[in-house]
Amino acid sequence: MKVNVEQPYTLAELKTKLEAQFPEYAVSFTGPKVIIIGQGKVAGAQIVGEKKGHVRIFEGFPTMGGQMLFALTIVFLGVLIPFIVYLSSMKPKQVKVRDAVADYIRKEYGAGIMNPSTDLLDDKV
Repeated sequence: MKVNVEQPYTLAELKTKLEAQFPEYAVSFTGPKVIIIGQGKVAGAQIVGEKKGHVRIFEGFPTMGGQMLFALTIVFLGVLIPFIVYLSSMKPKQVKVRDAVADYIRKEYGAGIMNPSTDLLDDKV
């Protein structure tokens, strides 16, 4: 999801504001340009990069353990069963975290949503 912002921001400043706004979530850096915010091992969101006019937020697993467990279930159970379980029980929780973070950033830093279905590598949007 791409959220337009009118005010400049840094990821360090955004991390402290997210920790204050969402005390029930764990907020941490993964590398210099990615913030992970999550609740447990399943529900989470990633905030990627410091762009000038927007913030990119993606839903996903907040821990490497959650990602590895899901990958192992795909290996051992095939694709169909884990995919159905993911769409019915994990994806809604991840989208809820992503939307809460996006609403807060939109309220704190400015403008509305640009396009929820843009690709990470699509810089023309």
